[in-house]
Amino acid sequence: MSAGDKAYNEALPVIKYYYTTATSLSSVIAASVIMTSDFSFPSGKDRLLLSVVIISGAVLQSLVLLFIPDDVVMALVFVFLLFFFATSIPFFLTYKVRIRTKESTESIPCSPGMDGFCIEHEISPREAEIITEICNGLSNKEIADKLFITLQTVKDHTSRIYAKTNVRSRMQLMTLIRNLKS
Repeated sequence: MSAGDKAYNEALPVIKYYYTTATSLSSVIAASVIMTSDFSFPSGKDRLLLSVVIISGAVLQSLVLLFIPDDVVMALVFVFLLFFFATSIPFFLTYKVRIRTKESTESIPCSPGMDGFCIEHEISPREAEIITEICNGLSNKEIADKLFITLQTVKDHTSRIYAKTNVRSRMQLMTLIRNLKS
């Protein structure tokens, strides 16, 4: 056995245990952050699924690395698992965002009186979207997440909407809009 082989055989267990520990720790931290975040997206069910994918990926990679003998096939299995789980998370989130975007564009109702209301009060198309979401009962944070804008932008639009329509609260705005529909 050459000196290089000996060094490799001595270093390999250290690398395996280091990787296993680092992967396990980072996956538990990532899952904890995902599960405890207060964002409305992804939903609680999706967060749980995402956390399970992260932790199961770390466990599978660690099992392959620790308990399977060293050979080329197992190295390829490990690399495949690493690639699969590293790419599954962005894929999952991209898929969910596309589904959510499609749902959000389909769910905006438009009443017959709303167009005249918007023209009369000089409401911009974005402000009309915000009015719709307010009437759907969404909070400012939920509106920001749904429309992919900042919370401050929603607050700014809401203030301008209140000034243009001469209302002081969400309830007054919702009542005003509800009276248009009837």
